[in-house]
Amino acid sequence: MEERVLLSSMVAKSQSDLPAKTMKDSYLEVHLPLGSDPQLREKYLTYYNTVRFGRILEDLDSLADIFMLFPYCTDMRHHIIYPDCDIKFTGHVSWVGKTSIEAKMHMSQGGVCKPTET
Repeated sequence: MEERVLLSSMVAKSQSDLPAKTMKDSYLEVHLPLGSDPQLREKYLTYYNTVRFGRILEDLDSLADIFMLFPYCTDMRHHIIYPDCDIKFTGHVSWVGKTSIEAKMHMSQGGVCKPTET
């Protein structure tokens, strides 16, 4: 109970008590080293040696949790996700209202790529 009282004393009493923030302040970048970390890559591969799309959605959902919303993904399932290349997730808060928030998230692939063995 003591911790709750301490935490509630840290909460701003009104919106005007909070410092102004920009979209840049909320920018976040997360790297998923599929190309450079074989043990991690193994967790993302299917039986057919392709990337598990559901696992990528889980990662985007985790990123969205940081912004306190759920991701809305369009067209991602139509793109190939290469299992031997690192993935970069980026995101930032783009709009804040009184009862809602909007965040932009992006997934890109590039950087460290390992040639697949045949």
